[in-house]
Amino acid sequence: MTGDNSNLKAVLNRFQLSNIDLARATGIDPSLISRYISGSRKLKKNSQQAEEIAEFLLTKADTTEKIDWLKEQFSTLNLPEDIQSVLGMKRNLVHWISTDREIAAGIPEESSEWEESAGDEKDDRRQKGLETGILPIVSALSEDFRAVSQGESADIFITSDRSRMITDPAFSEMLHAVLEERKISVNVVICVSGDTRQLNKIIQTYMGEMVSGTMRFYTFFGTTQNVVEQMFCIFRNRKAAIITETPVGAARPVGVFVEEPDFVREISQSYDATYRYSQSMFNIYNDSYVRSMIEVLYCEYCIPGALSVVKDSVNPMYMSLEAYWRVLRAENQDDREYAWKCTEYRRFNDAFENMLENGMPCREIISLKRLKTIVNEGKCRMAGLYFLTTGYFELDLQGCRDILSGYVDYLNRFPNFSLLILDDLPELHKSNCWHVKENQSVAINDWNGAVPIMCQSTHSALIQEFQKHFEAIWKRGTGSLSNRAYVISILQSIIREMDEKLQVENK
Repeated sequence: MTGDNSNLKAVLNRFQLSNIDLARATGIDPSLISRYISGSRKLKKNSQQAEEIAEFLLTKADTTEKIDWLKEQFSTLNLPEDIQSVLGMKRNLVHWISTDREIAAGIPEESSEWEESAGDEKDDRRQKGLETGILPIVSALSEDFRAVSQGESADIFITSDRSRMITDPAFSEMLHAVLEERKISVNVVICVSGDTRQLNKIIQTYMGEMVSGTMRFYTFFGTTQNVVEQMFCIFRNRKAAIITETPVGAARPVGVFVEEPDFVREISQSYDATYRYSQSMFNIYNDSYVRSMIEVLYCEYCIPGALSVVKDSVNPMYMSLEAYWRVLRAENQDDREYAWKCTEYRRFNDAFENMLENGMPCREIISLKRLKTIVNEGKCRMAGLYFLTTGYFELDLQGCRDILSGYVDYLNRFPNFSLLILDDLPELHKSNCWHVKENQSVAINDWNGAVPIMCQSTHSALIQEFQKHFEAIWKRGTGSLSNRAYVISILQSIIREMDEKLQVENK
């Protein structure tokens, strides 16, 4: 006897799992599971069994309480505690449940045919470019995505939106991190089945990348039932990964990594042909298309339909004509340019007020933290398109004060205009503005990058998800003291702070 495997026993008890549950999920013989727990057989940390047991246990760590408990256990072995990834959790878990960290003297190691052959098979699989299981596949894909040069892109094709790999936390977490670290982008073509719940799950998982434009999604309709689900990751001129899952999902996925040049070239060509016939979920404009971006804003504000806005800034749409023209005159010396911009803003302003007068509901969410930052810095950075120009625009403190006065004016004049001021906005809304036109369209102006971009879509699944997201934020902020008088009092307090600072500046 080598002593009980108390760690494996403890996690099974904590997660309320039996030996049979573990055996069925991993395919390991129940008698071998019992021997691991009793200590009569060592669970080696480099074995296939340890990998499969850890992978299964992670799928059952489905609450914060369970995750925190595992982290507490890891700390007893001085394992890394600052783990932020599924892969890091798995490495710790494999080490923690294994029993070959310390081998007692005089006790011969008992061999396992499966363990020995598994090691050989694993080496053989790697030589052939084959990986089995979500975490080994994600680990291999992580290396391939990180090999993509900065500024370049990779391609993903999914045979069905029912694919579980694209939304699996291990895969999505890896992709979030790589896109942020490497500054690369990904084009994703999805064959949609008509199951909107599955497509919505993809949207929820990658909403941040959609907003920033680092992932561009395209769809087309395909078959309603597949023999298998597949995801293709294509790294141009280098490698292709083919991940295959069963529709049921009980079996572990299998990934094949191919570097044969002709295969990679031809699968890239096939992807391009499919891409040409797909429909973009988002139309993305940079500010070279400022006219198109302005027309998108006009459609959001100036045609019938309930409008919901989340803005990590202040909104020039509420400036009086005189205040807006003051800003334009300071920035435009050319009389003709000044004249057409004044006319354009009047077109916006008149049409927007007409919509409000006719009862169009309009709700907007802004950040108190951002308002205080504007007071402290004496300016506000926003996309130039709000002043009919390209690039970024720094609005002075007087202009910001005029916008807040406009908010107060609209709140007093239009009962169908509502404003919510949150202490701060969720991270997803940093340096961008969302417009959701109910059941019609969604437009997102993002100014995180070198130039502002506008993402616009009439895709029903996208609109549905962004509407749900807005409602969740709105509901969170309307629990207390969210009436109009309270909102106006906040704005007037900020305006007084701005006036005090302007008086000091004007002395």
